[in-house]
Amino acid sequence: MSTSDAVAVRFAQVGDVPAICGIVNHYIAESSSNFRTEPYSVEEWADQLAAAADRFPYLVAEVGGTVAGVAYASPWRPKQAYAWTAESTVYVSPAHQGLGLGSLLYAELLKRLEQQGFRSVMAQITQPNPGSEALHERFGFTLLGSIRDAGYKHGAWHGVGIWQKELAPLADPPAPTAPVER
Repeated sequence: MSTSDAVAVRFAQVGDVPAICGIVNHYIAESSSNFRTEPYSVEEWADQLAAAADRFPYLVAEVGGTVAGVAYASPWRPKQAYAWTAESTVYVSPAHQGLGLGSLLYAELLKRLEQQGFRSVMAQITQPNPGSEALHERFGFTLLGSIRDAGYKHGAWHGVGIWQKELAPLADPPAPTAPVER
């Protein structure tokens, strides 16, 4: 990487949505790592960002001024008792893989979730996916189990591994999670 390719991790903004869509839609079209089969529209992503950004961090990695990766959290499940558990997602543009952007994004995402008071983070990883599994292991996620043949995409059945990282000890009762601090 040259000095003109400085990396910055920052909060996603509405102007980043087309680039985020491009990155995520690549994985929808070209891989089974995302079980969605239709591409996101820019409007869908803008709505998702607007609806969730106060409660969950949405981060991008910029390389030389170009959005090259995205990491974000979302609710693990909609029921109220799951309020202290988030689900994490990270994608890096194919043109920017191998630069450590996934690790930079994940480190910042997990730090922010912990600061907000989330107790644990879940990740669902299509199997096999050795790169994503290694990333999650490096960050202290543990494979809890697998759902065999959970989804059909690109002419094949794929399993999903369920991974969890504990961020904080149990509290009784737990304090509410805090909003995202920008």
